[in-house]
Amino acid sequence: MTVTSTALTPTTRPGLLQSARFYITFRCNSLCGYCNVWQDDKFKGYEELTLKKACQILDEMYALGVRYVDFTGGEPVLHPHIDGIVQYAKSLGMTVEITSNGIRFAKHIDAIVPYVDTMNVSLDTLRPDRYQKIRGVPTLDRALDVIRRIAATGADNLKLICVVTRENRDEVPDLLRFAHDNRITIYFSGMFEYFDEQDTVRDVNRTARKLKLIEQNGKPLADTPATRARRLDESEPTGDLISAELMRLLYQPFALLNLHFRKFMETLDPTAPTDCYANKRILTVGPDGRLVLPCYHAFDNSVVWDRSLTEMVQDEEFLRVRDEEVGHRSECRSCTVFPYIGLSFSYRFDKIFLYQAVSEEIAKIKTRFTNHLYPRITPDFDALHRRYAGLERFLDRELPTPRPPLSSDHFYRFDVSPLGVRTDLVTGEISLAELLSDHTHEHCWGIQRSPHLWMRLVYNDLVPALRAMADAGRLAPSDYEALVGDLHEVHLAWWQAYMGRYFNGGEALDTAEPTAVVSRFLERTAGLLPDAPEASRVRQVLLHAGCVLGLDPRVLGSLATRLPFPEAALTVKHLLLLAPDADLLRYADLLPAEAAEPLRRVSQIPPSRGGSAPAGQEDAEVIRLLRHEDDLDQGTAHELVESLRVTTSEQRRKELRGLVIAHELRTPHLVRRRGEEIRLREQRRSASPHG
Repeated sequence: MTVTSTALTPTTRPGLLQSARFYITFRCNSLCGYCNVWQDDKFKGYEELTLKKACQILDEMYALGVRYVDFTGGEPVLHPHIDGIVQYAKSLGMTVEITSNGIRFAKHIDAIVPYVDTMNVSLDTLRPDRYQKIRGVPTLDRALDVIRRIAATGADNLKLICVVTRENRDEVPDLLRFAHDNRITIYFSGMFEYFDEQDTVRDVNRTARKLKLIEQNGKPLADTPATRARRLDESEPTGDLISAELMRLLYQPFALLNLHFRKFMETLDPTAPTDCYANKRILTVGPDGRLVLPCYHAFDNSVVWDRSLTEMVQDEEFLRVRDEEVGHRSECRSCTVFPYIGLSFSYRFDKIFLYQAVSEEIAKIKTRFTNHLYPRITPDFDALHRRYAGLERFLDRELPTPRPPLSSDHFYRFDVSPLGVRTDLVTGEISLAELLSDHTHEHCWGIQRSPHLWMRLVYNDLVPALRAMADAGRLAPSDYEALVGDLHEVHLAWWQAYMGRYFNGGEALDTAEPTAVVSRFLERTAGLLPDAPEASRVRQVLLHAGCVLGLDPRVLGSLATRLPFPEAALTVKHLLLLAPDADLLRYADLLPAEAAEPLRRVSQIPPSRGGSAPAGQEDAEVIRLLRHEDDLDQGTAHELVESLRVTTSEQRRKELRGLVIAHELRTPHLVRRRGEEIRLREQRRSASPHG
């Protein structure tokens, strides 16, 4: 394989606009000290869309590719047609979110709540005097009444948002009790810092509006050490102390935290450009349909809605601001506005993404399963925090910090090596097929070698199937609840066991005890399954986990399946990377015959004679993409990924995922060679007196 060096630079291509923040009105009936919408004249006097025009712009958003819309403001329910607008967005098949202060929401409950996926209500305090101080209006009773009325409908989409500052940190326990009592999820958020004095609650009666860095000649001054020092003197953003206090809520029922936002805040470099997705992947739309530039918080420019959105996003000024200003302005350098920045975390396979995956999985285990069983099931908070602390130490200290990718369209940095492609996080080489398979996905959630893949199967397939069996009387409710009660522990153990095997730095993790936790869960769950068709999917998910971790194939016998299942090829690939030679045929006996064929071939044919693919036709696109496997260089690898990301349709990319892994398994000895480092690590671990 020839390896050459090619100078590569990030590419710019039209943004894939999948989400929209729709500022349906800039009017608000609160006077929150940490918000500038009511204080800054730039938000005054905008004409608001009629119902017909709002539906038209939603149609144009959908045609552009937007599938998620967040109705915000201002206070959305001040718009006279908000009910019909929300209902129309839902009728298009969009995922819909709305955020309200609740003050005037009571009459909209029936018209809005059933049509949104997430119903956010802001609640920072339970004390009327403090509420008025923070929000500038004496309306806490109205907000609480709306919250209780929505909860009484049985809606499961209600979420409270609490911004924690020095003014209300002492109320966090009371707010959590309120959430417990009403069985409502509450998200405890740090405060977004964006402009001068935007990181503290201000006196709502103050008339001065120093909402941006001091301007000179119409442009914000540079974010200098002097201006940053002045800001720190005048304000106290959500800092380390509050962050540490909130971490105690990580496993509390009904409490949500964003671990990735916390880590982003800890590692923020205020001198570097911010990876912001405003108007790159998140369309920002104002009350009259204009595109707000560069974002709502720095709004000083716009593209007027006088043609279709498809044309507007190709407007010269829109493209200039998107490419030159978003994330690069001086005031962007220390911005932490999560709704814009958070989406970027899904497009870089790095430590922040891994924290995001952990955070999302904890949230789904809570909101989908354990919250429903509280207080009958209460986690062992101390034990979970100790285990999480071990995972956090590994992620922070032992896992290498990956280099930035060479293109904005890549999920990770990669370098061509004699055996394939090397990346910063994964042990050993990956193949060109795996590199391309990863990039057939729109974001990092589909990357092949990541611990989150099995956890997605747990909360999407495994536990819902168990609950259905319990509801049907085929599984004892007490057994279902006991399994759900183990999920948090199994989740953290899985991450440690997986990363210890497949990630660089994994030798620092003691995988024996986490592996035992996962193994006990698999064995216990398998032992409870009835002889019923709906149990087959559960067995497949359990078998996949056992094979990926290389558990003794003899203890996985009860999970054997002859039926094809979606993860079979990925299961076989992990076995080729990890399993000892002596066990390959035993694993093959557990799997569908066709899927297991690569295991049989690599165990029966000596490597010196094997490795060639069996005869058969392959997809022409796969042949085109992978024809350089034997003489791959850095530039060609870069070009192939770019081509795949830019020119291939989403439907075609979905088809290619299965085709490229099938191609890779046609040469199982090459997969086996790429797993040598992984197997050597496991051999050393087995030989260690500590296991």
